[in-house]
Amino acid sequence: MRFLGPSGLAVLVLVSCGGGSAPLRPLPVPRDGSARARIVDQTGERLYTALSRGRPLTLLADDVALRALVDSRSASRYSALRQGVSARVGAEGADFGPLAHARYSGVCLQGARLEPRAGSLGLRADGWVFDRALVVGDEPGGRRLASWVEGTFVYSSDGFLALSLSRVEAPRWEHSDLEMAVCDMEVGIGQPRPVVDVTD
Repeated sequence: MRFLGPSGLAVLVLVSCGGGSAPLRPLPVPRDGSARARIVDQTGERLYTALSRGRPLTLLADDVALRALVDSRSASRYSALRQGVSARVGAEGADFGPLAHARYSGVCLQGARLEPRAGSLGLRADGWVFDRALVVGDEPGGRRLASWVEGTFVYSSDGFLALSLSRVEAPRWEHSDLEMAVCDMEVGIGQPRPVVDVTD
């Protein structure tokens, strides 16, 4: 995994972290590099799966999770932002079909940082967040496609969850940002994905 940017922190969504019994709350970036790599890779795979099924709105934290992650005022603000989100993120009529015929191969995260408790996002505890993810897939013949997912994602005891979604790009073949994007953290973009031992 490659770490870039001044903070050396980085991310992306939604990976299960331990059992379901832990109370939902924001979490800071893990200190262990292997753990960070696993989380980012699993987040990319989860984003890819949601898009390939044509269901990007499933990335959003539900109302109960939202109120566990942020204070009441911020939860109301995020709920208001969700009005009309379907059209804004391209959830209606967008063609995500090409992703279903390829396989997940990597992710590039931008805007990754440690956000403080009670800061501008209204988190209830310090949390690892990111703003954009370039999700990448490969066809069997080697052709790549990618799609940007934009919003506010926070790492939690239930993995990365989206507080908001502002844009989901329809996938593009040989996306120019595969060569041009500067990643805070990436897996499978400039180097192969890590091999994860599922027996651990």
